[in-house]
Amino acid sequence: MSASPEEKMLVEQVMHDNPETLTPEHRLKDALPVYERHGVNCVPILDGQKRVRGILTVFQLVQAVRQGKSFDTPIGEVMDTDLVSIRNDDTFGMACSMPIDRMLVLDHSDRLVGVLTKKELIHKIYKAFCNADTHNQELSEVINCVTDGVSIFDGNGHPLFHNDKIRSLLPDCDSISSPSSPGMSAMAGLLQKTLAHEKSHSLLLKNCNGKQVVFTMTPLFDGAKKLFRCVLSARDMTEILRLQEEAESTRQRLAAFREAYPKNKKVIAHSPAMRRLLREAEGLGSVDSTVLITGETGTGKEVLAMHIHSHSARRNGPLVQINCGTLPQHLQEAELFGYEKGSFTGATFSRAGMLEVANEGTLMLDEVGEMDLSLQVKLLRALQEGVIYRIGGRKPVRVDVRIIAMTNRNLLKMVREGSFREDLYYRLNVIPLNIPPLRERPEDILPLAQHFLNLFGKKYSTKYQISQGKARMLLAYPWPGNVRELGNFAERLTIASLSAGNCATVWESIAPAGSVFSETASMREQVKHFERQCLEAGLATAGGIRAAARRLGISHATLLRKMREHGLSVQN
Repeated sequence: MSASPEEKMLVEQVMHDNPETLTPEHRLKDALPVYERHGVNCVPILDGQKRVRGILTVFQLVQAVRQGKSFDTPIGEVMDTDLVSIRNDDTFGMACSMPIDRMLVLDHSDRLVGVLTKKELIHKIYKAFCNADTHNQELSEVINCVTDGVSIFDGNGHPLFHNDKIRSLLPDCDSISSPSSPGMSAMAGLLQKTLAHEKSHSLLLKNCNGKQVVFTMTPLFDGAKKLFRCVLSARDMTEILRLQEEAESTRQRLAAFREAYPKNKKVIAHSPAMRRLLREAEGLGSVDSTVLITGETGTGKEVLAMHIHSHSARRNGPLVQINCGTLPQHLQEAELFGYEKGSFTGATFSRAGMLEVANEGTLMLDEVGEMDLSLQVKLLRALQEGVIYRIGGRKPVRVDVRIIAMTNRNLLKMVREGSFREDLYYRLNVIPLNIPPLRERPEDILPLAQHFLNLFGKKYSTKYQISQGKARMLLAYPWPGNVRELGNFAERLTIASLSAGNCATVWESIAPAGSVFSETASMREQVKHFERQCLEAGLATAGGIRAAARRLGISHATLLRKMREHGLSVQN
């Protein structure tokens, strides 16, 4: 059996060879004359050693300018570094099978020798079309290799050929000359504009058989510069637009993280334990080891993880989070590793997982103790090899990610019970950090409370001051929900202050059972109650009577006297 034309034809026969190149140090304005001189829409970017570093398309340049970049911006800041290349001795059929607009052509020394774009493909299709009488079958095969829809018309607008893809988008494409539907009417108008002006025209149909499709009509000229063919190309933008929306959603998530914890933001920590913990976290910036943060719910594990990231060499990379506790187990793998189109029911498109999104950055694995056992095996392999596979994918994806795992569960106990893998536990627990509960660091309670009140005061345009008596009440409460509960309490208090006299109800929510705190209690009763709470809190956290006296700011004798007044024994 003889080889088909696309199997014989090589990429070097259809590529644009010896393309003009620029360097990352060139400015955006330097690309404009290159586009104009050569009639191209992309410029390869090479470094001083002639190695390919990126590519700058007209679209990227326009997007950069729209985003506020000046024409003096270095190309290296906006160029596309996610490159697709092909060898110069690869077949034309291989190039046609790749669903992209442009490819860099490299020789076997990885040196740039050309650029292959859809323009070269269309020209080659046309040359094949010239021999249609003798090679009609071969022509069909070549055009059907192209992932876009293609229609060819003569110089008078009469249809000559349609490939399978465009027939799937426009089932009645043979009626363009006499349109019988709105879609065909739009195509007829596009064809007439191209014939009249002898230049390319494009339009977007937002509902073309349920898809969003961009149609472009391109005129072709003979040696006498007379228009004699028009080529219609149709690109299904549905998936591209969905990917753009997903990318924008990811960008917004990353921006939300950065806004919630901007660089150099000071963490509120006055207790010695938290100060030591923050110093240790900042010292981890010089290493890439996996960190396991443990602590009760609401202690601030996420804040500590972001603090580690912001002081690491990855601070300029992405910081993303996945919460294993809020995701159903059957979705955890898809969220973490991503999936390929068609890999399971409902997978109508391919999607990158959080490990890919966090490449060259940090991935925060919250509530890691809730991860399914089967997924733990795959995560361990990914951490050890630095390579992942999407669900339904066979292509390995190399990732460079630092993992910060967080949990409020006793993972070592789970290991003994068989609900958490021992090998993964030791792989995550390279650097263990434990955040003490808020009740064990009372020095942080009032500064945190004031911080939250200032925060919500700005949000609701009000201001609330904590009195000394209320401050003692905050110190006496055990805060089982830790910092999160304190933040919620401060927000409720701020909102209640907007309506006169409603704050008492909020304060009663943290008063102990049997408390005399009420709107009708006398000042003497409330002071006596607060004094007892203050004494109890000081004795509970100081570790001794003399230490409690120093913390409370009173003498040892005064503390003993007040303990007798309130019926508190020395043992307490």
